[in-house]
Amino acid sequence: MTPRTLDRTRPPAAGHRRPPGFVARWRARRAERDAWAAHHLFAQGITAEFREACTALRLCQYVSVAAGLTVRTPRVSAVHGGPPITLTVELMAGQEPGDFTSRQNGPRLAHSLGGHGLRVEPLAGRWVRLIVLNHDPLREGFGLPSLAVASGSEPVILGRTEDGITLGHAFTDAGHLGAQGQNGSGKSALFYGLLSQVAAAPDVLVAGSDITGLLLGRAWDGTIHRAHQVTGTGDIAAHALLLEDLVAEMDRRLATIPPRRDKIEPSAQTPTVLVVLEEFPGLLRAADARPKPKRGEGVPAGDRIRSAVLRLLSEGRKAAFRVLMLAQRFEATAVGGGYARDQFALRLSFRVPADSLEMLHGTDARPLGADHANAAPGIAYLSGLGRDCERIRVPYLGDYGEYVDRVQRFGRRAAA
Repeated sequence: MTPRTLDRTRPPAAGHRRPPGFVARWRARRAERDAWAAHHLFAQGITAEFREACTALRLCQYVSVAAGLTVRTPRVSAVHGGPPITLTVELMAGQEPGDFTSRQNGPRLAHSLGGHGLRVEPLAGRWVRLIVLNHDPLREGFGLPSLAVASGSEPVILGRTEDGITLGHAFTDAGHLGAQGQNGSGKSALFYGLLSQVAAAPDVLVAGSDITGLLLGRAWDGTIHRAHQVTGTGDIAAHALLLEDLVAEMDRRLATIPPRRDKIEPSAQTPTVLVVLEEFPGLLRAADARPKPKRGEGVPAGDRIRSAVLRLLSEGRKAAFRVLMLAQRFEATAVGGGYARDQFALRLSFRVPADSLEMLHGTDARPLGADHANAAPGIAYLSGLGRDCERIRVPYLGDYGEYVDRVQRFGRRAAA
C-alpha cells in the first residue's frame, strides 16, 4: 500500500488543516522570543526603578562590606506587565507590608513606577504583591442600596477603601463618631445614609439636635424618633433641655445596670441612643450669643449644652449612648474642648485644610493634607477602632428627597 502524499499545489480538502510550514513556524518562534525579550527588558527597567525608589525612600538596608558600603533593597522576583503592573517582592528582615504605603511612601513609589497609587497584598511568608494603580481607585462613586438593618448590632455601610473593601460599622460597637468637612464635602450625605439604614431597627433610637432642621426634624415626622429631636435656633433652651433629658436617662440606666455586668445591653426596651449633633459648633455659637442670665437666675444655655455633651461623651458608652457629631472644623474651642474631641473613637475628615486634618487624626496625617484639601465630595480619611488613617469613599444615597423617602418608608412609626 503506497503512502498518500500531501499535494501542496492544491487547496486542502474540507475538514483538513494544512500543517504550518517552516516559515510560519519560524515566524511564530521569533515573535515569541521577541515578546519574551521585550518583557525581560521591561521587567529589568521596572526593577531598576523600584530599587532606586526604595533607596530614595529609605526602604533599604545599608551593609558594610570589605569593598565599602553597599545598599540592599527588597528583592523583586517577578514583574507582570498587566495592566495593572504588579511586582512580587520579598521583604527584608524587619520590614512590614505597610512600610511601602506608610506616610508618603505609597504615592512616591507609585509615581516612580508610572502609576497613581500603590496597593500591597501580603502573600505567603515574607512575600508581598505590589500593585501599581493606573488611576485613583476612589474616583468612581457607588450608590447606597435601599436597605435597613434589623438591629443596631448589624453593621451599616460606612464606605469603601482603595482596596475595594466595603467597610461596615455597628453602632453597638464602643465608640462615638465625629466627622468634619467643608460645606459640600459630603459629610451630611454620609449621615443621610447611616441614619436611613438604622431607622427601622427596634433597638435604636435616633435623637439629637440639628440647627439646620434637615438631617433631623421634618424628615422624621410620624416616626417614634421625632419626639426626641430638636431643630432650629428659635428656642435654644429646648436644645439644652433635650440634652439634659438624655443625660438623665443615661444616669437612670447606669443606676440600673444588673449585677456582674458593666454595661447596658441594648434591646427594644433600652435601645441604643444615637445622639446626633448636626453643626454642633453653630449650636454653641447661637447659644453663646444669647443674653446670659443674671447671677442666681440660672446657667447659660451654652454652658448647659457643653456640660451635657461632655457627660454623654465620657459616660455614655456603658449606657448604650453613642454621640454622632458633625462640624466643619473640629477645633477644640468649637466642639466643647480638647477633652470632648478626644472621646471620638471613629473619626472622619472630608475636604479640610491640612491643619484641620492633623487636629482630628494626629500629626502623622498632616502630610496627607496637601492633596486632601482639594478632595472631591464623598472622599474622606477614616481612622479609629483599630484602623490607621486611610482614605475611603462614602456611599451616595441620592438627593435629599431619597433620604426623606427612606426614613418614611423604614422608620418605626409613632403610636397613634
